[in-house]
Amino acid sequence: MSRNNYLKHLAVSMGTKLAMIALRLLRNVLLARILGPSERGLFALLNTLPDLISAATSGGLNSAVGYQAAKQRPMGLLLSQVLVFGCLLAALLTLLVVALTREFGSELDITTQLGLLAWLLLLAVPLTVLKSGLLTLHNASGGVVAFNALRLIESLAPLLVFLALFWMWKNAALEAALISWLTGISLVVLAGWVWLKRGHPLSLQWDRASQNELLRYSARSHPDLLFQQMILRSDYLFIGALLGTTALGHYAMASAAAELLLIVPEAVTTPLMKRLLQQEEGIEKVTPLALRLTATVMLGACLTMAVVGEWLIVTLFGEAYQPAYPALLALLPGLLGLCYMSILRLDLLGKNRPGTISLLMGLSALLNLALNVLLIPTYGIVGAAVASSIAYLAVTLALLVMYCRLSHVPVWQTLIVLPGDIAPMLLMLQRKSA
Repeated sequence: MSRNNYLKHLAVSMGTKLAMIALRLLRNVLLARILGPSERGLFALLNTLPDLISAATSGGLNSAVGYQAAKQRPMGLLLSQVLVFGCLLAALLTLLVVALTREFGSELDITTQLGLLAWLLLLAVPLTVLKSGLLTLHNASGGVVAFNALRLIESLAPLLVFLALFWMWKNAALEAALISWLTGISLVVLAGWVWLKRGHPLSLQWDRASQNELLRYSARSHPDLLFQQMILRSDYLFIGALLGTTALGHYAMASAAAELLLIVPEAVTTPLMKRLLQQEEGIEKVTPLALRLTATVMLGACLTMAVVGEWLIVTLFGEAYQPAYPALLALLPGLLGLCYMSILRLDLLGKNRPGTISLLMGLSALLNLALNVLLIPTYGIVGAAVASSIAYLAVTLALLVMYCRLSHVPVWQTLIVLPGDIAPMLLMLQRKSA
């Protein structure tokens, strides 16, 4: 992929992510105003648990199948491994966790808050694993168009289903939100499977040698994804347990507003994933370019969000969510680090460094957990946001140092757009407008 081709794919992916932002923002506005902070917090908790549980059972699976898909291994073989090592193990762990929690943890606040809704996880967790696996297979094999289309379905379907269900059942808003969420995941799984079958032979198969190769790679990268989810979502569990669902609702909206900015690194990595994992010729120039573009746009986006964030939260979500703004401010430095981390991680996985990434992510997760314990009781949701930002920045700095050492790239070449980057971008825009 040449630099100009990459910039064209970047523009397409950025347009897709802008549409996703609009759809998700509209859905978040509706959920915030209809559910209120308490039920919005409960909904956020149910959305969080599938990611944490699936990371515990199959955290390294996506990295492994993505790496093998980029090497053009048979899709039927990789999908079989997703179904067995991902969906099946995740479903069994979910059943065990829900049963044990209801049997021995019935007095815990989090168990009381979830109630019978916890059994929905038996469906949500395997679906989440399969959805993530299909998205990874499409993107890692070069199916950027399919990947972008599936992400649009993931954003649009829950919004439309929620509007239809709420119109029929105005007194059951939380149930409508949960059904729409599960429907959206299911539609992505169905469309992703059909689309993958159109482009690849998809007869499920099993091969012991390939299985062992995947398990070795997955074992080294598993802690990476597990710790990454701990950093991203353990604060939800701490807040839910220590502060209650109303505070969790405020924090969920701060996170939702901040994570809208993740469009930038996701748009950058979508057309790059296959090449980063393959480490093709010229990657030593492409990765620094991606880092520079991401950092420059993300810095502007974070500064803009800091200025308009309070107005945005109050205007869109209502006065009840105003306490989310200080937490949003505290999350923004970490988001700037997170945008670097997503690109660096893929490049280093392509350099066959999953074990080192896992070690660094584990140290960052321990730091995050310790800071949550120390800061949340005193500073509430702002303390959780500060803990997350410090953890993101720490692991990003470590990954950046490792990348620069392995690639012999000066740090300054990864920080901000250079004059030499402007001409190719202008040329691409002229060609698209012609």
